[in-house]
Formats: sequence, structure tokens, C-alpha cells
Amino acid sequence: MFVLGVTGSFGAGKSTVAAMLARLGAVIIDADAIVHELLLANRKIHRDLCALFGSQIMGESGVDRARLGKIVFDDKLALQKLERVIHPALERELRCRVRKINSGVVVLDAALLIETGWFRLADALIVVRTRLDEQVTRAGRRTGLARQDVLKRLRRQMPLREKLKYADFVIDNSGSRSETYRQVKEMLKRIPHKGQKELEDERAKRT
Repeated sequence: MFVLGVTGSFGAGKSTVAAMLARLGAVIIDADAIVHELLLANRKIHRDLCALFGSQIMGESGVDRARLGKIVFDDKLALQKLERVIHPALERELRCRVRKINSGVVVLDAALLIETGWFRLADALIVVRTRLDEQVTRAGRRTGLARQDVLKRLRRQMPLREKLKYADFVIDNSGSRSETYRQVKEMLKRIPHKGQKELEDERAKRT
């Protein structure tokens, strides 16, 4: 088994790259999907979040992400409180799902792989990048956020230049989907030739 982490800034296209890897046979572990499951079904998380933010965050089927988002994404302290509740449960689930897979390429698709230190769960890390104008357009189209709100979220994230320091592979998603797909296929060809010792040495330099 070879574990690839895939990350990138808001709107860069990390999930697009993960989907391409799935098309090429990789097993995807989607951190955002796991968070969605936890917010729907984990009663301890429900209790902890209601204690922090009030029962108005609850909907008919667990925590209402839209209501919660309105509270935390314009409030850095509130976002940190949310992460302290969610991240331990998310990390346990990521580790559990990786352990259950014995062969092939496994992809950890997560926005905060570097910031949380979870990139250490991977044998190699992909950072997806794109032009800022394209990033803002894509993020706004996907979320419905206005340009200034997208930029506000981007300013709160680790700068791309810092993320690139951790990258074993960089995928430039500024062009067409076919060009991005070509880069992904070329990157996969390089994985078998990148020995575990070399990967460990590179990881040690960054930590």
C-alpha cells in the first residue's frame, strides 16, 4: 500500500485531483465527507458543539453545516473551538480507514493535512495549486460565496508558498482538466521509483 496525501488552498482543486486518482484506481478517503458523517451521527460531537454554539446549530438530521458555518467562518476563535472538537475524532477515523486497506494507492483528501500534521500519515504529499483568479472563481461558483468572502477565507489559510515546502509532488490545476489529468498520470508513474527510504529522508528534513 502507498498512501498519498492531497491538499491545497480553498478552490485550488484538490478534490478534482483526488477524483482523477480514483479514476486511475486509487482508494479515496475524503476528510470532508467524514466530517459530514460526524456532524450527522456523532452524539458526543453534537453535545460538545451545542455546549459551545447553542442548540440552534442542530437540524433535523444532526448538525446543520450551514448554520454552523455562519457562526465559525467569520470568527477565528469560534473556528478554533470547532476544530478542537472535530479534529480528534476525524484523525481517529482517518487512521482507522487507512489501517483497513492493505494494498494499492490510498489517497487522503484533506484541506488541513499540513496544518494538523496529518500529512505524516502519508508516504508522499501532493499540493494542488492554481492561479488566484481561477481559484477565487471556482470557490465562489462551488460555494456561492462572494469574491470578498472567498478572499477572506484564503487569507486565513496557510500561504501556498509555505504549503509547497511540504510537497513531494505539485499539480498545477490552472489549465484544462485534460492537462491536470496528464500531470496526475505522470505523477503516478513516478511513485514506484521513489523509494521509502528517500521519502522518509525528505519527510525528516521538513519536520
